[in-house]
Amino acid sequence: MSEQEAAGSRRRWPAAVAAVVVLLACVVALLGYLAWDDARSHQAAARQSRHAADLDRQLAAARDANRRLDAEAAAVRGDNRRLQTELSSPTLPMWNSCGGPCTVSAGAVRVGSVPDTFQLQISFTSDVPVHTYVLTFHQWTEFDNCAFSLRCVRGSYQAFDATTSLSQTVDDAEGCSGYVWVLQADGAGTIKPDVKIRYQPADHPTGVCAQSP
Repeated sequence: MSEQEAAGSRRRWPAAVAAVVVLLACVVALLGYLAWDDARSHQAAARQSRHAADLDRQLAAARDANRRLDAEAAAVRGDNRRLQTELSSPTLPMWNSCGGPCTVSAGAVRVGSVPDTFQLQISFTSDVPVHTYVLTFHQWTEFDNCAFSLRCVRGSYQAFDATTSLSQTVDDAEGCSGYVWVLQADGAGTIKPDVKIRYQPADHPTGVCAQSP
């Protein structure tokens, strides 16, 4: 090999080494970029996953809140219907206290009138058997004038057997003003009354009024 060729070979060797170094540097840079981009992609995917999980929790909470609101709305609608019913047909206490023990006896009676357009609700508990009667005004006069005996009472009437616990409704006054209720005990004792009336007007005469309007 001539001196000129050897010199040319020596000049090409550093250039080749430099090219290889540059190529390796590019490869390393590319690998580094790819690794950084992969890490960034994983971080972004993790953030998206956390965001999706947060959205799922928020959606579940919103659904729970919606169910609660639906239940509350249904309860409010039910209360509204109940209140409308109560306003259109109120139930009022008539006798539920005597300011102390309510006494009853065979020689005396507890009596009250039944207002027109109302349903009568008679309930009580007692420590002695108590008879319950629903009489017309005329029958009450006969009963009262006969020392509280039914033997003088003419015509049909409602009578409930003697008991220590009663809960009955009477509808005859819903279209008629002409009734009284009577409680009569077999002996001396006490009673806890719960007599109510419910506004429930009939669209026709009822009870004795239907017989002789």
